[in-house]
Amino acid sequence: MQLDGALAVVTGGAMGMGKIVSRRLLEAGCAVALVDINEKALSSTADELSSIGTCRPYVCDIADRHAVYSLAKTIHAQMGAVTLLVNNAGIVKPAPLNQLADETIEKILQVNLTAQFWTCKAFLPAMIARNKGHVVNMASAGGILALPNLSAYCASKFGVVGFTDALRQEMKKEKVNINFTLVCPNTVGTGMFEGSKMVAGTRLLDPEDVAAKIIAGIRKNKAMVAVPSLPVKILTPLTKALLPISLMDRLNQILGMWGANDTWTGRKPESSGSSSVGKQNQRPLLRCAMGVIAALVILSAAVTGINILQNGIGGWDGRSMQQILGVAPHRATVADIEKLSKSEVMQLYHAAAVPAMSDLLGEFRAKNLSVGIMAPAAEFYTHHFFGPGRWMGKGFTAQDAWSGFGYNLFRKPGGDGTVIRTCKMKTSINASVFDEKESFQLDYSPFNNGLVRGMRDEIRKINPTLFIGMGYMPIGGGSVNPGPFVVFGPPAPWVGLGE
Repeated sequence: MQLDGALAVVTGGAMGMGKIVSRRLLEAGCAVALVDINEKALSSTADELSSIGTCRPYVCDIADRHAVYSLAKTIHAQMGAVTLLVNNAGIVKPAPLNQLADETIEKILQVNLTAQFWTCKAFLPAMIARNKGHVVNMASAGGILALPNLSAYCASKFGVVGFTDALRQEMKKEKVNINFTLVCPNTVGTGMFEGSKMVAGTRLLDPEDVAAKIIAGIRKNKAMVAVPSLPVKILTPLTKALLPISLMDRLNQILGMWGANDTWTGRKPESSGSSSVGKQNQRPLLRCAMGVIAALVILSAAVTGINILQNGIGGWDGRSMQQILGVAPHRATVADIEKLSKSEVMQLYHAAAVPAMSDLLGEFRAKNLSVGIMAPAAEFYTHHFFGPGRWMGKGFTAQDAWSGFGYNLFRKPGGDGTVIRTCKMKTSINASVFDEKESFQLDYSPFNNGLVRGMRDEIRKINPTLFIGMGYMPIGGGSVNPGPFVVFGPPAPWVGLGE
């Protein structure tokens, strides 16, 4: 976007990020309408910034939609057509939900989120009529990853992320030349989070640096400005996608997110806008740990990408099981399947038959297939973390024609041959996540915690004593990154877990 000669509206422009962004816009050649509810601070800021360029103060409670609509008319009449809207205003009050006054919750949501609806509805029509404009919506890293004691604040910022994504697509759908920039920074040193502790691996952001990135994002019509970019834009969403929720919560606790706002005091009345938030809490050891975790996430993402490519792209190519295996299905053995590549195994799964509940009754042997880049990791997990010993099979029983239960079999460590039956799962015949066919599905969530809770398996039939399965879990990339295995017989009788 060309800033020189543009008219910008900046909400929350009296102090903090709003004041700094306004100054930088003035320096770039914009005229600026400063909007704030704090009349005294607004007047002082307008006097200070007037020496740089054209700016005028407008007192407005942006939580009041009628006041916002009236404001838009006034600014248009006094300053002209608005080209740039910066929805910067925001408030925060860290506290557990049951300690937040109802009025505080309402105010946080009104100022941080619904006010952006009113300002966009007030200023967008004129931009659309001219087919020219840009909107900047201030969200937060807290709009991507929530923290305890910030329920209202994070809810409002998650809302801003969704609101901006939807509006950007609306404009594209209507082929209107209006661009949107979503801004998601970590904690900025403006005093808003004064007294809070910094999370391990993070630092207090310089508001001047953040403002510079916002201005650069506007110039380049960037859809998102995340600060710092790699952790906020890439690592955080990836970590949330790959880790089970229970582990994500634990990681947040370890990194200090649970207690980050316990000492929050907020901006002092006469604050200059600078802050010393958490400088005493920079913990090198934990920062190093965060770096290691980040590297592991990146590595996991890279491996996941390779594995997806190895799966093959495009779904089932239409070949029969005999064409894939090279032998008739009724004669196929585990050895025949083990000769296949990862993509061929996926093709076999697509071609295989849907088993009935009666096809899988009793205790079967099972093993992972050593195909694909993730095979060693899957083998290590199933034999060291999945259960109390070396994984060796699965047992099944039916409740009716469509559902039942099962468990896994493990060889007890120590070599005495004892079999341990645990890791129970619910079984059913349901639509597959891999294609449009049904499959025999195993859901571990009703009976397990931790990593096992997130596991899902699907099984299809090669012949009465040979089945091919696909297992997946959030930490391994979910259903886009399945681990193939085989279940084979003949089966032994169902023993049960003794419930």
